[in-house]
Amino acid sequence: MADTPEEVEDLFLTFLGDDYKSPKQIRTKMTKKLAKDPGSAKALAARAWAYCELEEFDDAIGDATKAIELCPGAYLPWHVRGTCFWRTDQSEKAEPDLTEAIRLADSVKLFLEDTYLFRGGLRCNDKRPEEAIEDLNQCLKLHPEHSWGYVFRGNAYCLQQKYRKAIKDFEKAIELEGEDAYALSTLACLLATCPESKIRDGQRALELAELANDYSENEYLSDLAAARAELGDFKQAVKIQKRAIKKCQETEERAKLERRLKLFESGQPYHALWDE
Repeated sequence: MADTPEEVEDLFLTFLGDDYKSPKQIRTKMTKKLAKDPGSAKALAARAWAYCELEEFDDAIGDATKAIELCPGAYLPWHVRGTCFWRTDQSEKAEPDLTEAIRLADSVKLFLEDTYLFRGGLRCNDKRPEEAIEDLNQCLKLHPEHSWGYVFRGNAYCLQQKYRKAIKDFEKAIELEGEDAYALSTLACLLATCPESKIRDGQRALELAELANDYSENEYLSDLAAARAELGDFKQAVKIQKRAIKKCQETEERAKLERRLKLFESGQPYHALWDE
């Protein structure tokens, strides 16, 4: 007899309650169950979640796909597969899965804030800020202290050139997660490079960028260079930007960094709209 959507969710919920199991434990337990019953949608969905948490994304996508085929009305496998597609930069596949998860979430709210978060994030990356903000508002309604919700919504506000709203969201994210390098660097970038002079604050940008690099082993050197340039310290900006270029492995991003370097070498700071 096929598993119902309720059974798919109920099995997984037991692992988060009094009978808590870690992702590794769930993976092991469900592998044993599937050896006896390979058509168990609830076991496949639970193991898919475990694989996702363990960053074994191909296996997670495989299990979630099988679970969807067996029980298309269950929320969890759509959420897991959409999450995996999002985390592996497969946005075109992620959005329909996350949308279906949201449609099926009338009775089950498990991880729903993250479903909205990821869909909002990909819509922001796709330069659809209005839709992104709608999703991120839903994320924050479900989880008012979700720091990533504020960061992503801040990014969307930047696309709309609503910089003060963006700053407010970035500051909230930093308040919630003081050592989050991405939140620190994102605000540093805005304060150093915003095309509106009344928004820029080079000194604050420098402080934030230094913290971001301290917490991330220098993953945000380009933001630090931009802050130095905004303060007129072009010698240091050039030096730091060259380090950022040396670390960069992506061709398109490297080209952007090299264009900024030419500005710094000519004694000009980098100011641009968020999506340029």
